Amino acid sequence: MKKIFAILALAITGTAFAADYVTVDIDHVKSGSGYANSTAQYVRAGKDIAGLQFALQDRTSVSSAGGTFHSLETTVGKSISGFTPFVGLGFDNGFNGAKNGDYRYTLTGVTTGTPVAGGYALGGVKTRLTSTEPNMTHQTVAFGTYSYPVVKGVAVNLNLSKSYQDIKENAWGLGVGFSF
Repeated sequence: MKKIFAILALAITGTAFAADYVTVDIDHVKSGSGYANSTAQYVRAGKDIAGLQFALQDRTSVSSAGGTFHSLETTVGKSISGFTPFVGLGFDNGFNGAKNGDYRYTLTGVTTGTPVAGGYALGGVKTRLTSTEPNMTHQTVAFGTYSYPVVKGVAVNLNLSKSYQDIKENAWGLGVGFSF
């Protein structure tokens, strides 16, 4: 929790990642793969620099059976005709940060969005391409967010996602976003 408040404090002062946006979201994750359900905390930040969109996502998942997973992804994309294809790198430290349980992966995806009913709807899909795991975990995630402004620069987020392939999960959650 301290990490969230520190990031929010930086975001409010405008120094965190020099971001155009920072969001903090909590998702309830239901496993379809026979694993325990979990609660995932996301901190996301993004910045447009010279027409490229840079993003960072920090995810900490706490399993209902006990234990945590942590991952960090960074991506870069370019908006083309209303769509933003992107590529990125990810790091997963494995279950409870176990030694030799961490791995790196590459990913690609695309997002698109549009104003809807006073808010903004964003949808996208991303998939892992490669991994340093001995047996690569394949994962494709379809996701959507609806952000509704509550005051200037602050919005409430409703998130939905579905994960396919080796990791099968359905998630929904709420969060808050800050734009700069």
